Amino acid sequence: MNEAGERMVQHNNKLYQKDDFVRALYNAAGLTVEGVLERLDEAEKQEFFDTMTETGVKLIEGYLGIIPPKDADIAERRQNVQSNWLAAKGKKFTIEMIQDVAEAWDNGAVDVQFIGGKIIISFTQIFGVPKYIESITATIEKIKPAHIGFEFVYRTHSWRDLKAYTWEWAQTKTWAEIKEGNWGEVYRKF
Repeated sequence: MNEAGERMVQHNNKLYQKDDFVRALYNAAGLTVEGVLERLDEAEKQEFFDTMTETGVKLIEGYLGIIPPKDADIAERRQNVQSNWLAAKGKKFTIEMIQDVAEAWDNGAVDVQFIGGKIIISFTQIFGVPKYIESITATIEKIKPAHIGFEFVYRTHSWRDLKAYTWEWAQTKTWAEIKEGNWGEVYRKF
């Protein structure tokens, strides 16, 4: 007997608790209750973007007309849904809207400014080009006015940053890792 059915049987008279018909009836009802509880748990996960399951992500993607990248994992798809949702909820275009959309992708590690008639989006915590740049570009293209351009500013390392490292350390890395790698998190100094 399932757990929910067993709990329901426990609340009956002792004579009924042993009756096969009553036990079968409560077992069937218990299966229904457990199914409802599982669906409620699933629905609760859809409440926030960071806990959304595949079902919720597909639903919102369909609602917003998003075609997810082929190789995108669930986390990237959640970020894409969140940024597009933030873009869709805004009625009037503002720099704050672009900031909210960009922060949905990079967890608040962006700086958005309007300089010289152009939107400048600077990634402030990561080095190199983010893997999700195509998705964020598509979202920004949807929400910005057509006459306003935008560009991204990426962080890279300079030769000065290499002074604290040895030549042996540098020989084990690719040029891309040296130029764009986040050494503080990925690499240890020797």
